[in-house]
Amino acid sequence: MFNPFVYKRPNNLEQVFTLLDQNEDVKIIAGGTDLLVKLREADRSPELLVDIKDLEKLKGIKKNKNEIKIGALTTITEIKESKLIKDEFDALYQAASQFGCYEIRNRATIGGNVVHASPGAEFGVVLFALNAEVEVVGKRDVKRMPIKEFLYDVGSVKLNNELLKSIIIKNKPDLKSSYHRISRVKGMDLALVNAALVKDDKAQYTSYFGAVARTPYNNNKVDELLSQSNLNKALFVKIQKIVDESISPRATSLRASPEYKKKMVVSLLKKCLRDIGEIGDDIDG
Repeated sequence: MFNPFVYKRPNNLEQVFTLLDQNEDVKIIAGGTDLLVKLREADRSPELLVDIKDLEKLKGIKKNKNEIKIGALTTITEIKESKLIKDEFDALYQAASQFGCYEIRNRATIGGNVVHASPGAEFGVVLFALNAEVEVVGKRDVKRMPIKEFLYDVGSVKLNNELLKSIIIKNKPDLKSSYHRISRVKGMDLALVNAALVKDDKAQYTSYFGAVARTPYNNNKVDELLSQSNLNKALFVKIQKIVDESISPRATSLRASPEYKKKMVVSLLKKCLRDIGEIGDDIDG
């Protein structure tokens, strides 16, 4: 339920940090596609809502040498339509293509999706698998850290009167990546389970799975098996056993049972491997 609150739309970062310094009960709104839903479900509204959508310094997709920087306020549509993203990171392009609907993609931002820190967030598993870093801007400085350090729990990121400024990914040569998800219905729905897979130029795999743990989930044993073994049916039996023994999806989930999620983790892994040309249709799942 919405209670009366003050709405501010600053034009620059300095104005944002002044508002954050002067007010304790503040919420930052970027696209608002996650926040507005949460506010409708909350018992009360914040005293101040700060809309940062106009901050140009937090927008855009740029390539600098071996890095691609995505501004936190870059919309999902902009990511989906970026030739640079499609050419360099298939998984990011796939995640953007499967995100919400046309209207939501035009409003939602990649930064908002990351900061919301949902276990099944579209971009969480992709950015973890790509070993992305983030820039966090404060009143006096800009910090850079791995996304795995920044996003540390459900709904929790390392921001203290700060803003997520950008997401940084190294564009290594010959890197291949893929993203897949499963949802209850086609179209706009949250993921039951999602997965991202990256293969680097040294044929080493990195896999992450969402909505099976509090943050994007990785198991080194799975990655080692993929990197060192023949990708045959026997291998996936081993991987399924590792998954069954190592993850404990929430039993109270309304979307899928733990047993179903465990099976779908391996199924999505196979789909990602097919995308990057590593296995054929002769392997079920």
